[in-house]
Amino acid sequence: MNILYFFKDYDNYMSKWQYVHIFDELKRHGHHITIYNPLAYKNPEESNENLIPYIKNSKTRFDLFMNCESDGFLYASSVQAIHNLGLATLLICFDNLHAPHLHQKMAPVFDLVWLTSFETKWLFEKWGCKNILFQTYAANPFVFTPNWGIPKHSVCFIGSPYGSRTNILNTLTESSIHCDVYSDTLVNGETKKKNRLPNIHISPFKQIKDALSFDIGRKVFYSALLNKYVQKNNSILNQSNFLSIKPSVSFEEMKEIYSNNSLSLNITILRNTFLLKEPIHKIHLRTFEIPMCGGLEFAPFTEELAGYFEDGNEIVLYKSEEEFVSKAKFYLDTKNDALCLQMKRNARKRAENEHTWMNRFNNILQNL
Repeated sequence: MNILYFFKDYDNYMSKWQYVHIFDELKRHGHHITIYNPLAYKNPEESNENLIPYIKNSKTRFDLFMNCESDGFLYASSVQAIHNLGLATLLICFDNLHAPHLHQKMAPVFDLVWLTSFETKWLFEKWGCKNILFQTYAANPFVFTPNWGIPKHSVCFIGSPYGSRTNILNTLTESSIHCDVYSDTLVNGETKKKNRLPNIHISPFKQIKDALSFDIGRKVFYSALLNKYVQKNNSILNQSNFLSIKPSVSFEEMKEIYSNNSLSLNITILRNTFLLKEPIHKIHLRTFEIPMCGGLEFAPFTEELAGYFEDGNEIVLYKSEEEFVSKAKFYLDTKNDALCLQMKRNARKRAENEHTWMNRFNNILQNL
């Protein structure tokens, strides 16, 4: 299958992860992805004007047009023109949980809309989308492979600690539980400058209006206000003898870390919503990278997450702070090394059988 992917191919992690996860796995199964990069043009207008001629003049006969970008970069009229060419169209909404309006104008024109969060499906139905498929993220089983060796009795976290992440790590270290945190931000004392994307102006009034139009948006908006003007929560990672701070790691290094740490922390709470009585949870790549690497994932309980991996057999889930601490101590105990390894093997098997990108795309093709 030849796929034309409308995709901002930018030199940062937010774009490159798709190479490692999606592009690599699909290529191994005989599929080819050609990128149409809107950043190669002066502005979105020029990019859209050249899209149809690009398809018509290409030597490749495309089977599928795929897009993950917002209305500001790809116009609904362009998608309709592609549809008129007889080319199947797929919209992927990676952030539809908290930012569904990014695709409001174009979504109804696509043959199939892939949502990675089910909570806002009703909005897409309201906008006129007829064919909607919910399925979450996945992980590439060829890249993320187990590398089991000598167990390390620690809770590891790969990523930048802020907000709820900081609070959760502090809870562990304050309970004399050793944590390894891999973050350049902590090592360097500042966040590295990111490459800036071209400015697509969205009125702040529209952003507020969109946020207030659905329940999750209102909660995210309220928690942001709560954090900025009321609680002013500036969580700081406490210095501790039980905390080891290390530089960020590559995907290759990630495999060994997840494979051999007793527990690998997955924090699913969205943005500032940890300040709410009932925080909002979002599934991320980490949810599937950890088990695919042969790691034992440690995360707050949600019905969705419990549906992907079996608690106590493939994953460790907790429902309270007390349970969080007690389970951490249990699985870090050297007497439970054999149990941890067996659970890691179980998790890898489940991930490899059910949570690959090829499995996700097979469902896409069946729906198309």
